[in-house]
Amino acid sequence: MSIEIAYNDAPLGHEIRGVDLSEDMDDATFAEIEATYDRYGTIVLRDQRLTPDRQLAFSRRFGPLDRYVLERYNHKKWPEIFVISNIIGDDGEPIGMSDAGRYWHTDMWLTHNPPRGSILYALEIPQENGEPLGDTYFASTGAAYDALPNTLKVRLDTTKAAFSKRQYAEFRARTNKEIDRPSGQASQQALKDLGDEDIIHDIVRVHPRTGRKCLYLCEGVVSHLIGWDKAESDSMIAFLERHVTDPQFVYRHRWRVGDLVMWDNCACLHKATGDFELPLRRHMHRTTLSSARPSA
Repeated sequence: MSIEIAYNDAPLGHEIRGVDLSEDMDDATFAEIEATYDRYGTIVLRDQRLTPDRQLAFSRRFGPLDRYVLERYNHKKWPEIFVISNIIGDDGEPIGMSDAGRYWHTDMWLTHNPPRGSILYALEIPQENGEPLGDTYFASTGAAYDALPNTLKVRLDTTKAAFSKRQYAEFRARTNKEIDRPSGQASQQALKDLGDEDIIHDIVRVHPRTGRKCLYLCEGVVSHLIGWDKAESDSMIAFLERHVTDPQFVYRHRWRVGDLVMWDNCACLHKATGDFELPLRRHMHRTTLSSARPSA
């Protein structure tokens, strides 16, 4: 079959319609979905009805899966599923990570070989007065790179950046305090468990499947550009953080139960909105695609 794509005005976040992921899918349809995912970096499939087994089966068609680095947030029965939730279990603890991703970031930047992307499925969505809360924003790092002046592209193409866990911990503590948010404990503990050494990444990544150049950075994380003067480095990091999240590059996803959203960790940044607390409940299952293999 030929898939139907409903495009929006952003460079990413387009919706694939007419596909039921709870049923077996032929290779041609899957190839179209994967090509659309590679091309745009974020895609949406609504009105799905997935068991954990079906989500895992669909996810594995893209290749091997990674487990989230902190095992306590992985599903007890299906450990390749990372649980994102503020629901409190019978033991008095959240059943998943309650404060995940509330800053502009790319998943697993704190590893040397970040995964290809993520697949997030919505089981429960917080609502207030009939309106969904907890929107997620996605920014196209490829479109943002394309919009840079050519002289700056040339310089950034050979620049590496230090991604600092220590600076990130300070950034999260500061921003949570500024907005009087009591959350952030889960992600803070995550960093403590993973050590405090810097991770070095290229500030421009070449997408391994499409060859497209994409900016690679995270809000509050990049401490310096290696080999740059400090003042110039600080100024450029601040500029790039503003530039990549300019509204022209951003798609805002308003969640519904049954939504499945896929994003590519090279092709986009994303940010969750933490505008809800219990008794408003959020419950999602995320699978993580291992590092991308080159396109055939």
